Amino acid sequence: MRNKLLLTGILCLTVWSVHAAPAAQNSWEPLHQNAKKHFIKLLKIDTSVANPDEISAARYIYKQFNKQHIDWDIFSPVKGRANLLARIKGTDPSQKPLLLISHLDTANAQSGWTVPPFKAVEKDGYIYGLGATDAKNYTAAYLTLFLWLAQQEQKPVRDIIFLATSGEETGSDTGLLWLGNTLWEQIAPGFALNEGGGIIQDPNGPDLVFAEASSKQYMDIRITALGTETHSSMPVENNAVYNLSQALAKIENFNPPAKVTPPTKTLLEAILPLQDEDGQTTIRMLLSDENPQNRQTAAQLMAQDPFFKSQLQDTINPTQISSPVRTGATGASASALLNVRLLPGTDPDEFLAQLQALFKQDEHILLEIVERPQTPAPKAMDGTDPLFASIKQTATKLRPGSITVPGLSPASGDNEFLRNLGVITYGLGPDMDPLDTNTAHAADERIREEDFYRQLEFIAGVVFDFAYGQDLLPLTAQTAEKE
Repeated sequence: MRNKLLLTGILCLTVWSVHAAPAAQNSWEPLHQNAKKHFIKLLKIDTSVANPDEISAARYIYKQFNKQHIDWDIFSPVKGRANLLARIKGTDPSQKPLLLISHLDTANAQSGWTVPPFKAVEKDGYIYGLGATDAKNYTAAYLTLFLWLAQQEQKPVRDIIFLATSGEETGSDTGLLWLGNTLWEQIAPGFALNEGGGIIQDPNGPDLVFAEASSKQYMDIRITALGTETHSSMPVENNAVYNLSQALAKIENFNPPAKVTPPTKTLLEAILPLQDEDGQTTIRMLLSDENPQNRQTAAQLMAQDPFFKSQLQDTINPTQISSPVRTGATGASASALLNVRLLPGTDPDEFLAQLQALFKQDEHILLEIVERPQTPAPKAMDGTDPLFASIKQTATKLRPGSITVPGLSPASGDNEFLRNLGVITYGLGPDMDPLDTNTAHAADERIREEDFYRQLEFIAGVVFDFAYGQDLLPLTAQTAEKE
């Protein structure tokens, strides 16, 4: 995933850590240990961009399939890249298959790691490694569950498909986008579980199960500032770097209008009863159609929280700065890359025009789109389908009294391609602590080992309910202890 969902707070909700009860340990322990083994093996394979060794990761997976005589297919659009497919046949061909999908590649290793990124270091209850949360935890969990299900005498009602894809971190041109254009009839799922979402706990209320049902659109814009080129020893008023810094400061203060998408509306309505009086007033103002100014005021108040800002507004983050000159000269230009995440329904060209309007009196500033999102954005999942019903049912078993909502992810990835292909798709993430650092795409990427096991159990519970109609292993409610 190009950016990871981080729930940084639900207004006045207090976040705490959750520890699974030891019930059903005898049944789940072998799956936990197998999942950890596969997870560590995958973390030790360097599949980071720009040259991900996806073939080695795929080879590890299909060797596990070979041990259980599971048929598989590998699709390699270019040398070194790999997509791996396997299927457990269901008993009812009229039931549309369920796809368990994750990607093999990872972002590159950023500077600042305190442990080796490809050693799967275990420390303080965490497992560290590049891809620990994006998305080798998903691949390991799906692989473990798929291998276990293939051993069972009971067969699912619908097909269950395992798919590990190529190139998600760089646009999926060698992965899902390519598969969708060339081989999709061979795969043909009706439903999918993928990365995304998360689970948040409240010590004074129900858990919030945030199932990713829609995502923001990914766009990159290059901003270029022009200046006077000269020897760096000569003072110059029209310095491109200064011009760029002033332009970036103006963009930092740019405040796009707030919009409430259907998934965000569902989320706000779900958490409304959990708020204190001030929180309820703010949400009601935001949801009201009566006074646009009140809505914007409420949105600005909620946007002080980064998560809610991502839910309500188009966002901009500068990610790269460059100037094509040597140190002994001031250049004729300096540029920055702006990573933009657009709400579904925002027109990319209209958004660009809003930014350009900030500099209409400044001929030294140029803006252009360098990566355009696919439009129109796919329709959001609304939570009325049978897969979401299974997610909610599983949440009720594992997190009694929980609230399950179809949500909008600030990130983007393969889910939008799946939805454009007509696949009902949800993202299910592990437990997430808003007070902890989101380490996806960052140094010391890690996941708490217990959270990884709970993620496996949640995914399994959904698959049991949706593909079998019954639990093949006992699902025991997870109890919480305040740290």
